[in-house]
Amino acid sequence: MADVDFQTLISYHSMTGDDETLKYLFISEIISGGDARNLFGLHVTGPLDPNPLTELDRFVNDLRRKYRTYVVGYDIEHGVVQLPTMFGHDFGDQIGRFATLVDDNNNQFEVLVERNNTGLYLTRGWHALRDFYKIGLGAWVYLFFVGEGRFEITIQNRFRKKVRTPNFSPSLRFEIDHDMLPFLMVDAVPRPYVHDPLKFQFTYEKRLTGDEIDSGWMMLAYGGVCEMILNKDSTSVKLVDDYGNAWLCTVVYGTQTYEHFKIGGGWKRMVDARRIKRGSHVVIGAPIAGSNETLYWKMIR
Repeated sequence: MADVDFQTLISYHSMTGDDETLKYLFISEIISGGDARNLFGLHVTGPLDPNPLTELDRFVNDLRRKYRTYVVGYDIEHGVVQLPTMFGHDFGDQIGRFATLVDDNNNQFEVLVERNNTGLYLTRGWHALRDFYKIGLGAWVYLFFVGEGRFEITIQNRFRKKVRTPNFSPSLRFEIDHDMLPFLMVDAVPRPYVHDPLKFQFTYEKRLTGDEIDSGWMMLAYGGVCEMILNKDSTSVKLVDDYGNAWLCTVVYGTQTYEHFKIGGGWKRMVDARRIKRGSHVVIGAPIAGSNETLYWKMIR
C-alpha cells in the first residue's frame, strides 16, 4: 500500500465512484505512512464542506472535524489556558488578537488571544466559562476550530460527562473590554485578567438584595461616592467585571424614597450570565472623580 500515492487514490475514485473502497484506501494510506504530506496538507486541514453530498464528502468532513478538535483542561482558579502546541503548528496563522467560543445553544464568548515564544494562550474572557457553566471541580473543554478565530466548544466535567448548556433567548454574548490590552514580551507568560488597582480609586461596596437580582436593576445610593463618580444626567455606563467582560448598562437617576442611581440593561444580562445570587458581596470602582463612562465591578468571594 505504501507505493499507492494520493493521486492514485483520487484517480481510482474518479473512475469507479467507489466511496467505500476509497475510504479503506484513504485510511490505509494514513496508517502506512504513505503520501501523508499531500494527504493532510491538501485535505484533512481544509475547511469543512458546508454541503457534503457523497459518503466520501461526509467521511472527509468527519476526518477534518476530528483533526481540528483540541482538548484543554479548565482550571477554575486560573483564568488562562494554553492552546495545544499542535494547534499553533496547524492553524496558528489563522487566528488573530481575539477569538470567539460558541456553544451548541449559540452562546458566545469573546476571549483575548496572547502569544509568546512557547505558544498561544486564551486569557481575558476565558474565566467567564466558570460561572456560566457552573464548573466546580474543573472541566475538559473540547475546541473545534471552525476558522477565522472561531471555535465551537463542548464542555465535559472531570468525569467526562457533558455539562448542560444553558439556554437563553436570545443567546448570550460575552464581550471583553478592549481598553488597555496587555503588551506581552515574547518570553513572558500571559497572566489571568485582574482589575488594575488604579481603577478603584473610589469604591462603593454593598451586598445585593433579592430585588436587585430579580428586577434587573442594581441600586446605588446617590450620596457619598456615587455622587462623585456619576452624573445625574448620565444615561449609560460600561460596567467591566472581574473577568474582563464589558456590559453596557443604562443609568437612571431617581429621587423616590431616597436619591439613587439605578443600573440596568447589561446588568440584568450579567446577573443571568454569571448566576449572581442574593447576598453577593460586590465592589464598584471608579478611577477618577467626575462623570465616569466606565465603572469596574468585582465580587468578593
